[in-house]
Amino acid sequence: MIKDYQTFKELSDTASSYLRSLFYSNKIVDQYGEEWRRINRFMKERGIPFYTPEVGEQYLLETVGDIEILKLTRHQRNRVRKTTSLSDFLITGKMKKRKFREMPRDLDGQIGIVMSDYIINKRKINNWSSSTAQSCNLYLSRILEYLEESNVLSIEEFDNDTIIRFVDYLHEKSYSVITRHLIILTAARFLKYLFENEKLKTDLSKVISNDKYVRLPKLPSFFSKEEIEQLLSSIERTNPNGRRNYAMVLLVARLGIRCSDVASLKFENLLWEKQTIFLIQQKTKENLELPLFGEIGESIIDYLKHGRPVSDLPYIFLRHIPPYDRMDNNALNGIMQKYMRLSGIKYDERHHGPHALRHSLATRLLQGNTPLPIISGILGHKRTESTMFYLRVDSDSLSRCALDVPPLPERKEDVR
Repeated sequence: MIKDYQTFKELSDTASSYLRSLFYSNKIVDQYGEEWRRINRFMKERGIPFYTPEVGEQYLLETVGDIEILKLTRHQRNRVRKTTSLSDFLITGKMKKRKFREMPRDLDGQIGIVMSDYIINKRKINNWSSSTAQSCNLYLSRILEYLEESNVLSIEEFDNDTIIRFVDYLHEKSYSVITRHLIILTAARFLKYLFENEKLKTDLSKVISNDKYVRLPKLPSFFSKEEIEQLLSSIERTNPNGRRNYAMVLLVARLGIRCSDVASLKFENLLWEKQTIFLIQQKTKENLELPLFGEIGESIIDYLKHGRPVSDLPYIFLRHIPPYDRMDNNALNGIMQKYMRLSGIKYDERHHGPHALRHSLATRLLQGNTPLPIISGILGHKRTESTMFYLRVDSDSLSRCALDVPPLPERKEDVR
């Protein structure tokens, strides 16, 4: 039920206090307050005395427009989030955390059921992760959407024209190049599956034009040993958050462990007697065994003694806001962004997330003439080819492979 606030200021001040009770930083609370003051000015200009969810919708319509949420810019999404949070608070006294992620639709109908069976089959045979299955579901839902619009309601109605029109249909949509490529690739694999399982008499996957999208890999960003020490020294370790963050960043910087594996690290993964860390990687599902260096062990013990909330959860690193759940897999991204700014490191165009620390570790190992198979083992790569990605930034080693350029002839008659 909507609470009766006498003024907009009373509403916004109470909402700000609520954010603080959730341990939002002063900076974030100020950002929300700034957007709410814009709403207040909007209301005054139109002579609107009281805020309602309908006022919020009108404000967004005039400042953002009637645009599909997934096509909004980051700035526009923030405006939507802060406005709808105020409406939520007015109605319920609480605020929801909103994530603007495209959710796959239900795969229904005769074709949708076959698509669901296809995903189940691939998860079983290829050991797909849940995220891979969700991505496939999303791309198949785009295919199903096209088929329904084309009034193709059964697999028996598939023909060459249906597939050719589908490729044209994707080009008319506002999908990015990579998204269009992945949808086409999913369609080809699904059609191949239908043919191999005798649900189609003809292999229509061959009808789909060869999508020659090639994603050119960028040079990996990396930081020097001095910069990484500067980053670590910027983490204040006199409070629980700092102790936790320092231990997490140290695990990535010294051992190159992926964010998801750091966030999901359990007590059982620390073999103190053997001085090793043993875990099953979330990304590759492969075993990984790494040395438990003294400074890493000491940082974890410091956090456990003086920072970790009392909890029976098996995870080492926890959120410090009730109900003290495990850390999110992507939490390290925000942590790294914070300390990169505090450290004063000039990262310019370089990526400065936790993955850059993995790149930095690999680069330093290469520069120390560490063999590729050993680096692959440290980083948890399934193939050495993945580790060769880092060779492109080892300029010293590359320079030793350079060939001498023969001198140019001085006279035209010398050219044959």
